[in-house]
Amino acid sequence: MTTYTQNIEGYDERLIKDVIVLAGRILLESGAEASRVEDTMTRISTTLGYTESHSFVTNTVINFVLHNESYPRIFRIKTRDTNLHRISRTNEVSRQLSLGNLSLEDAYQELTQIHTEQSINHDLLFKFIASAIISISFLYLQAGHFVDVISTLVAGSFGYIVVEILDRKLHTQFIPEFMGALVIGLFAVTGHYFIPGGSISTIIIAAVMPIVPGVLITNAIQDLFAGHMLMFTTKSLEALVTAFGIGAGVGTILIIF
Repeated sequence: MTTYTQNIEGYDERLIKDVIVLAGRILLESGAEASRVEDTMTRISTTLGYTESHSFVTNTVINFVLHNESYPRIFRIKTRDTNLHRISRTNEVSRQLSLGNLSLEDAYQELTQIHTEQSINHDLLFKFIASAIISISFLYLQAGHFVDVISTLVAGSFGYIVVEILDRKLHTQFIPEFMGALVIGLFAVTGHYFIPGGSISTIIIAAVMPIVPGVLITNAIQDLFAGHMLMFTTKSLEALVTAFGIGAGVGTILIIF
């Protein structure tokens, strides 16, 4: 008769797992690449004396085992965003913990604060202004006409705000980008009609830049170089479908008008 022994993890192991999985969760939900997430989780566990930990990360799931006799932790990622500030703060906590300048309890409190703050959205006015600046910047990089400044500013800012609002309300993928591209195309066509003399294609290209999944594409390439083929495939397909939604939205307006 085979006898199985059940290992009951203590408070220290539970706290260590909480810190490591929470750090990985913040990074993955903030748009970090899989190699960064797994490396951070491994570094923290190694610093705390567990050199045989294992982690496996996809864009929707975190799997982590502290050692061979411990219970695994599996966490489902439901929301993803791009927030480089949270990634930087989480990496700083990991570095301070590795250097011994931060206790495990303090690290957990700091990570909890970072994760709690991720639900606090930036003010829409701030994002409105930022998207307008991005659109104008890309218009300048494309040597656009000065008469297209107002059309690009309005199209880029309002298109991004539509994407942001729908993303908060619907919590779905691709539909907000499609609707935002519709708004961008509509404002671009209208602006070009009332303020002629410029280039409608330049207006559209500059205005859609705030909603283009640039970080997603970059992370997909980084995961490819790191050997995470599953993450590369899923992120590439997500970026491809998002880009298709943007193109479909703009194309619909151009076909109508």
